[in-house]
Amino acid sequence: MPGIAPIPSDQVMAIMRLKQWAFERVALRHGRTANIEHSGWKERRTREADSRHVRVIDFERALGQLDPEEQQVLLLTYRDGLRHDHTASMLGMSVRKLYYFLPNARRKLTDILDRLDPL
Repeated sequence: MPGIAPIPSDQVMAIMRLKQWAFERVALRHGRTANIEHSGWKERRTREADSRHVRVIDFERALGQLDPEEQQVLLLTYRDGLRHDHTASMLGMSVRKLYYFLPNARRKLTDILDRLDPL
């Protein structure tokens, strides 16, 4: 689309971390920490589960430092995969405001993740 700038690579990494957090959180909730057939060793399964817990907690700490509106925008857009018009209507803002708000929220999350460096 003309006029829309590409997402900077550091913000792409923040989006990927958000999606990884959502996936790992669901896996932990359902007790899927490792595939027993492929991992083989109980010790490895324990390490994988421990590191997954640490990544989830660290990302939640970073996400918690954002304003609630920024959290909602990022989660609805990237975790839930809602289109921008649906996200904007759910939050009571115009799509145009969302287009300005979303890069700022991504940039802020990127800065927090860089400071914490959880992964």
